[in-house]
Amino acid sequence: MAIWTFSLDAIPEAERQAVWIDTLRRLKLPIADPAALAWMTGSVRVTTTALGSEFAVLRSSAQTFGGRNADHNSAIWLAALIEGEAVLESGGIETAMGPGSIVVGASGVDSTLRITTDFEMLFIKLPQLAVSLRLIIPLGQRVGLLGAHSGIQKIFHGLLANIAQTLDALTEDQFQPIEQSIIEFLVACLASDGQVESRGGAAGARASHLKRICMRIETMLHDPELSLETVAADNGVSQRYVQKLFTASNTTFSTYLKRRRLERCYADLISPIHAQLAIAEICFRWGFSDAAHFSRAFRERFGLSPSQHRQSAGSTRV
Repeated sequence: MAIWTFSLDAIPEAERQAVWIDTLRRLKLPIADPAALAWMTGSVRVTTTALGSEFAVLRSSAQTFGGRNADHNSAIWLAALIEGEAVLESGGIETAMGPGSIVVGASGVDSTLRITTDFEMLFIKLPQLAVSLRLIIPLGQRVGLLGAHSGIQKIFHGLLANIAQTLDALTEDQFQPIEQSIIEFLVACLASDGQVESRGGAAGARASHLKRICMRIETMLHDPELSLETVAADNGVSQRYVQKLFTASNTTFSTYLKRRRLERCYADLISPIHAQLAIAEICFRWGFSDAAHFSRAFRERFGLSPSQHRQSAGSTRV
């Protein structure tokens, strides 16, 4: 993993503004009011994982992040406020934040986070590919707070706060389950945070059914015999109904199933935990029954072969 740390403690006060702005630019965090940073205190610890996720713990004095960064790679980002007070401005709406608040958004969306006190914050960027296809309802061009009164959100914030406190101690092989847990928590929080399945009526019922079916598929990805017929039977509905649910989300059952299996393989191929497994073992592990078909599907989905993807993480096992 790539790890770097920085602190303003040893920087002369006259130089802190420029140095801190450069540090935030490295994180691709846009500053709305650079003049306010003249008497800064601050430190940052950053880890970039093999999957391309970035974890940054910022401790600093009051400041405002705002606007949009055109140089930002496509990503989903989270900002968990561990200590301090802030105001989120997005879409003409201001929302107060305190310890326990989590902001989530898509990169490139114009918004402002005005932090009014000294603060500690965990900032996470996740590759959009790793998150967007897990969402039944796309995040779209939005920035907003996760529901602060949700039980799942409180547990999620506790996880993020513990990551912030232990970032230095985490090893590369420990980050793979952490990343997966963050994605699963985020998907669950978004699904329960005012999305269509919580609105009632026929649309809400269909979205709830699809969510339940997708969760069931996750537990059966390893089974090469998994089919539309078995999923429909497990959920007590017709195959036609299941297909209609996926069609309404602009996909099909078979496309969704193959995509999730490929994404699991994508993660395992560069995970140190599975470095001892051959590529064929990983593809069979996630329900593929033909290694050649898997290789073609993987290249079509990700633009490189499974062996090239594994080599990008420094492994030579084939």
